[in-house]
Amino acid sequence: MSADNADDVEVRASDQLKICEFGKNTNHLLELKTEANDIQKQLDYLEDAEQEVLLSEDSDDHKIRLGDTFILVTEDNLTEFIDSRREKLTEDMEVKSEKIEALEARQSVLKGELYSRFGNSINLDYS
Repeated sequence: MSADNADDVEVRASDQLKICEFGKNTNHLLELKTEANDIQKQLDYLEDAEQEVLLSEDSDDHKIRLGDTFILVTEDNLTEFIDSRREKLTEDMEVKSEKIEALEARQSVLKGELYSRFGNSINLDYS
């Protein structure tokens, strides 16, 4: 074996499956994190909207946007809408967080297995 081939390790079918799984999981993780960030932004917007409702003492009627339409609603209806929307988004965030946590755990296992097999010959870091 020459010095150039000393670090070469045969890639088995099982290794290739792990590498493919790692790549697929990485892409899925990035998507989930983007979705989680979007949900967090929506939660922040709801918080801002709730503060605006609390500050607007002079009006009993408020407008909410549904699609391209604005609908006139009472403060009670708006508060109920904000609460139900927040509850739904919070549930969605919990589901995303659980999926992210599970995928990160699996990624950690795959990384350990692949680095132990290939050492520095493989790069599994992403930015």
